[in-house]
Amino acid sequence: MLRFTGKNVAVNSVIQSRQLHLVLSGQRLASGRLQLSHYARVGRKVSARSASTSTSSNDKSSHTPNLPPSAVSPRKHRVELKPGPLKRPSPSSATPKPHSTSLKQIQHSFPAFRPSTTSSTPDSVPSAIELAKQDIADATAQGVLRPAPHDAGTIKRFTHQAFELLKFYFRGLKAINTHRKQAAAIRSRIATGGAALSRAESRFIKTFQQDALKLIPFVIVVLVMEELIPFIALYVPRMLPSTCVLPGQRDRISAKARNNQQLVLTGNWRLFDLLRKESESSGFIPTLSLKNPGALCGVVGISAWGPLQLLQWRLQRHLQNIASDDKMLKQEVYGRDLTLPELKEALQERGMPMFSETNSADELRAQLKWWIDMTETMPEGADAVSRRLFVLSIIGSHK
Repeated sequence: MLRFTGKNVAVNSVIQSRQLHLVLSGQRLASGRLQLSHYARVGRKVSARSASTSTSSNDKSSHTPNLPPSAVSPRKHRVELKPGPLKRPSPSSATPKPHSTSLKQIQHSFPAFRPSTTSSTPDSVPSAIELAKQDIADATAQGVLRPAPHDAGTIKRFTHQAFELLKFYFRGLKAINTHRKQAAAIRSRIATGGAALSRAESRFIKTFQQDALKLIPFVIVVLVMEELIPFIALYVPRMLPSTCVLPGQRDRISAKARNNQQLVLTGNWRLFDLLRKESESSGFIPTLSLKNPGALCGVVGISAWGPLQLLQWRLQRHLQNIASDDKMLKQEVYGRDLTLPELKEALQERGMPMFSETNSADELRAQLKWWIDMTETMPEGADAVSRRLFVLSIIGSHK
């Protein structure tokens, strides 16, 4: 009995699960039929629309010929709902670039590697006291001045530096006396028929003569107020003898003189261009015909103050010395043995301070050779000074 009832229960459960499965499958079939009928209706609508569009396109194609692929209107870009910020066009694309002429198309008589004459001035200029401290620190680092003890206080350090400067200036004055004896020995050798005067000896004698003229006022300043010497080196560097100048002061004096020459070249190029055009046919400029010799004095690095006759005399004397120096340089193979600082000094004396820190010795030597070759050509009626004035007008007009 129990076995029978168990079999009936198992049979009923199987029948019920099959009935439930059939019910679910029927629902799925019904839903599937509903979806198929929905897709059939949508398909009829799409086919109807495509038929209408195809007929309209066929009608249009019957009236208009086929366009080439390049003439088909491009596809419209999708417009974003949140477009990014508009980019401003670059100035290079907005404005057309002017036609640039290469350096090879412009023929210069001056060497083509000459840099621009524009000078960059620093934003902040240190004070005189800061420059004096920097000069003393550089001289101490180079061994020119003895450093102060490590345990020295402020007063002791100041006293030590003042005493070291006093010894430095005293040694400089003694060096001037030593140079006097050496210059006298060179003159006596030449007078007795010895070896000819070299360029280095000639410049040595010239430097001694300049130091001897500055000796008396410099001694007075040292005895009265020694602390004024750094300010003199900053504002009136011509008062100092060459033997009493610290290394940092010497570099600053040279840089300042070169900067002044470049400013004169930049500010007076119209004047130099007019001088060049007026004297281009003759190839020389007489000294007495100069109406404004101050600009030429500023270019070669001599004093540009005083009356007209004084400026003409200074300019003529300077260019005569340069003419004799050019002869010695040509004999010594255009300054083949000159160092880089000596080449810069030679070009600066000739009114050619267009070199930069990246120029090599060969480039500066080429500029010096250009100067010597240009001044060696003597037109009819020209002399050494007038020909060099014409070359200076070429340099000042940037031609």
